[in-house]
Amino acid sequence: MAVAIWDHAPTGAELVEARKNRGWLPRPTLTVDGPVVLGLAACLLVSSKPE
Repeated sequence: MAVAIWDHAPTGAELVEARKNRGWLPRPTLTVDGPVVLGLAACLLVSSKPE
């Protein structure tokens, strides 16, 4: 999405929300610890780890 369509400089959260509204889903990155969703997109996922 081009930033030029915004009437302000969008935040990272706004950009992720706009992607999500168009059907985008975060994809994990393969790491040595296994697949992990990184960055702001990780905030979209509900943690299944016990506290």
